[in-house]
Amino acid sequence: MADEKNNNDTNADAVSASTFLESLYGDPLSEETMRTARHLVVTSAICMTAVLFNVRLLPTNLIPLDFGGRSDVLSMLLALGVLLLLVSFMLRASTDLMRDRETGVLVTRYIEGERTKAALASAQSADDDMVQQEREIRDGHYEPDPEPWWDAYGKVEDAANAAVEKAERRIGVRQLPRVLRQVRKGAEVCVPAAFALLALILARTSLEGFMKALVGAFLP
Repeated sequence: MADEKNNNDTNADAVSASTFLESLYGDPLSEETMRTARHLVVTSAICMTAVLFNVRLLPTNLIPLDFGGRSDVLSMLLALGVLLLLVSFMLRASTDLMRDRETGVLVTRYIEGERTKAALASAQSADDDMVQQEREIRDGHYEPDPEPWWDAYGKVEDAANAAVEKAERRIGVRQLPRVLRQVRKGAEVCVPAAFALLALILARTSLEGFMKALVGAFLP
């Protein structure tokens, strides 16, 4: 039972450490969301090109389709595709951002858990030392140390904290990955959405025409 508990604790620590590294250096958005974003950007660019340069879809001998005199049907279809991809992307991105927030909570719990474990280990060690000293006092073999243990501990802790702060100031080991990740997250969400909104604004006339035709098809 003890071995199984130790194995579970080890696995939990490994998962927590992996989550911690993922929150610092992992991709903010999932692979499926990024694929949708790429499709959204490409479709938006094609839609903007079709609208700006007045590209028309006309019947030919190879494709004898009759569009009923609506030569802007290509812009309609592209605008509809952009709209559907935008909705899909925003739903996926919002889910990923909520997941990223939960990951931040897990990281905080991991850090606090490590601090709690360190404090518990220190308390247990101090308790064992006190029990050993009481046993030595009862046996008459107690010899006090010339320098209390907490003095040496304080010096080591101060030196360690100074070294860590110096390293953090030098390379920004904690702040830089978080800042870069926040910038990347904002760019990955805002850039595709901006492309899609610009394409929809340019093709709003074609999109309105498609919506009117769709509504008219269901009305008597």
